[in-house]
Amino acid sequence: MMMKYSRLRLAVVAIAAGLLGGGIGIAVASQPQMDGALRALHSAQDSLGMVTMDKGGHANKARRLVSEAIAQVEQGIAYGNAHGY
Repeated sequence: MMMKYSRLRLAVVAIAAGLLGGGIGIAVASQPQMDGALRALHSAQDSLGMVTMDKGGHANKARRLVSEAIAQVEQGIAYGNAHGY
């Protein structure tokens, strides 16, 4: 039920954004490489979340760095969307 609600909500938000944004010139460019990078980073984050030993502090550092990378990619996507590329 939660998945169905989330998809419905996403569809409603997408339609509303399209209708409202269409008149004010909002352009959102396709960013397949950035989207792919974001998916890969989330996959890495999931894998690191299952690591049980800290490996001399390296697992925790990797988790932190992947989280920072996710934030940077998300900011890059937002910048690209705002500037039409």
